[in-house]
Amino acid sequence: MRQWAKLILFLLFIITCFLGYKASQLEVDYDYEKYFPKSDDSMIHYEDYRKHYGEDSDFLLVGLENESGIFNVEFLKKVENYGNKLLEDTLIDFVLSPVHHAGYYKKAGLNGIVFKPFLNLEDKKITQADSLRILNNPLYGGNLIAENGSSICLYIKTKTNLNKAEARHVLDFLEKKKNEFQFDHYYVAGRVLAQTYFVQKMINELGIFMTSAICLLIIFLYISFRSWWGILIPLLVIIVAIIWTLAIMKFTGKSFDLLMVMLPTIIFVVGMSDLVHLLTKYLDELRKGKEKETALKIAFKEVRWATFLTSLTTSIGFFSLVFANILPIKEFGIYAGISVFVAYFLAFTLLPCVLLLVQPPQKIVTSKHDNFWDKYLRKWFLLVIKGKRKVVFATLILVIIGCFTASKIQINNYLLEDLSDNDPVKKDVLFFENNYSGLRPFEAELYTSDSAGILGFEFLQELEKLENYLKTNYTANGVGFLMSPLTGIKEANFIKKGSHPKDRRLPKSERRLTSLKRQMKRGSGAFNALSGPFQFNLIGQDSMSGRLTGKLPDVGKQNIDAANLKLQRFMEENIDEHTLSMRLTGTAALIDKNNGTLVTNLILGLLLAFAVIALVVGIMFRSFKISMLSLIPNLLPLLLVTTVMWLGGINLNISTSLIFTLAFGIAVDDTIHLLTKYKLERSKNRSHLYSLKRSYLSSGKAVIVTTLILCGGFLTLMFSSFTSTFYMGLLVSVTLFIALILDLMIMPLIILWGLSSQNKR
Repeated sequence: MRQWAKLILFLLFIITCFLGYKASQLEVDYDYEKYFPKSDDSMIHYEDYRKHYGEDSDFLLVGLENESGIFNVEFLKKVENYGNKLLEDTLIDFVLSPVHHAGYYKKAGLNGIVFKPFLNLEDKKITQADSLRILNNPLYGGNLIAENGSSICLYIKTKTNLNKAEARHVLDFLEKKKNEFQFDHYYVAGRVLAQTYFVQKMINELGIFMTSAICLLIIFLYISFRSWWGILIPLLVIIVAIIWTLAIMKFTGKSFDLLMVMLPTIIFVVGMSDLVHLLTKYLDELRKGKEKETALKIAFKEVRWATFLTSLTTSIGFFSLVFANILPIKEFGIYAGISVFVAYFLAFTLLPCVLLLVQPPQKIVTSKHDNFWDKYLRKWFLLVIKGKRKVVFATLILVIIGCFTASKIQINNYLLEDLSDNDPVKKDVLFFENNYSGLRPFEAELYTSDSAGILGFEFLQELEKLENYLKTNYTANGVGFLMSPLTGIKEANFIKKGSHPKDRRLPKSERRLTSLKRQMKRGSGAFNALSGPFQFNLIGQDSMSGRLTGKLPDVGKQNIDAANLKLQRFMEENIDEHTLSMRLTGTAALIDKNNGTLVTNLILGLLLAFAVIALVVGIMFRSFKISMLSLIPNLLPLLLVTTVMWLGGINLNISTSLIFTLAFGIAVDDTIHLLTKYKLERSKNRSHLYSLKRSYLSSGKAVIVTTLILCGGFLTLMFSSFTSTFYMGLLVSVTLFIALILDLMIMPLIILWGLSSQNKR
């Protein structure tokens, strides 16, 4: 038998070395577009939309403050030179700022048109009239210059779909050129920065999670087994399980993302459960005087079925995430489910081989510290049995509380909710949120059935009403930096009327609009101020559709949903749908929609997990009643975690919704172990009450230790600076701890009542 153990260990060693090499080649990636549904109608529309109009998020914003004021010629020349140097990079398409192509067209003579810059940097001083001219321009004031005049913003358009290396290059290039000018205050934000920053933070946090999880597990294992033997052997098995799982990810083309970065920690804590149960039983048999091989055979035989069922139920919880409409969540569920079975396989191959070849320390075999557990578990068992009514009453109260708070939980999300307000990148984002129009894109495609197209007078009249509403009534701050085909018409009219601010408006009659459009054609686009500085495509190829684009602060999904409902009512009551109709789109709208449908999809997955696990328990005990009753101590923790969320003001979103399926799949393990142990005791022809007591005392210690390990392992995720990961660690730990208490409190009564009819037979 020892020879077989050596051969298996050798083969596992060779396989692990190869898989370790593959796992070392895993990459880290963060692409927020993977959080969009690929087959959804909204995504299909957005794909077509951006093919014609371009991306809505391939830009960077750079904010610059000058302590002596921004309307300072020396400062503005530095800004101009900085922007010009950025244009030297081929990955930057254009730079827009108050000193880059910023100005207005003005009539010169009868037919001539000249471009006049807002700010003439050849003058020694910027006049008040110059500053007011640019501040009062709706495309600049509040968008490229702060409304209070305290800072300047550079809008930097990059090439589309930059990869990691290109994004890193652009950011390094910005930083390098910035260092040549010594600006007083410098802020930068945008998708390119966020993705690059997230990737680096994920790499850093992966090391933190792994290190903290190992340290915590060492502490728990030492408390449980009081020996290096009980620490190193379980850690060895779990590390091999992690290597195998990461190699599977590499073979299947999966990289680390914001969710997958938690996977090694989850393998550490979830995989440790099987090992602790097997080791605990093995040591119990050794303490009874059994030989090493005999003790291992007994432990293997008695524990393998229970641990298989717990691995099955845990993996079902993970696999239920395939019902999510978001690819990274599906992938996380699949690989986490696979990792559970990888850990189970190694627990019953690698671990027994090591135990056969390694002699356990004598002090761990003769240790009597298990009496500590028996003493308190006996007291708890008697309290539960004697206080049946109190337990039932307390359970009912908890159910009422849980149902109440579950009904109060709200679905909400923010685009950068994963970063705390103290994060340097988040601080820069808040700078733009507080001083400019914001960073959240507002995108909509406009349509008309009017034969005159989107430059027809009736369409533009309706569009003007819509734009006025969006600027003033869409959310508290409205939409800023708003551009559409109407923007070009207003600029053309502004030029025609002598460049007076009051004339930046739609012509008053269809005849005047027609005349204006003829002049625009003769001027080969010179009237259209958007053709040069802004470079936005706003008109569809057939002139029957167009783009409405802008920016607004990230006010959260709840506020956006409420604003969209009001917008819909406004459109129905004030806009002729034949003349103008609109479809919201863009990356922000897709993320919001996903969050709205995610909860429904995850509930479906959770219901399936409930059904499958109830079926497993029902088949095991041949009792529908026990399968239903056994769900109580596992459903109630899910309700009670909503109480924690409600008290803490934690909303339901992509990350927090994962907690329920994740925690349920793991929490049900304790129930399975207690039921399986009871069934085993009954198979030895022991009485109902004695079997219940023995299963409670025998499995009690193992489920307590494994739950503490699980809670401790998930609590290490609270070291994360990502808010979603922090809440994942906190709430899963709370849920598992509540599940442990309820299992120890409710399960004895469920077994007592649920199996009473079988016991009479």
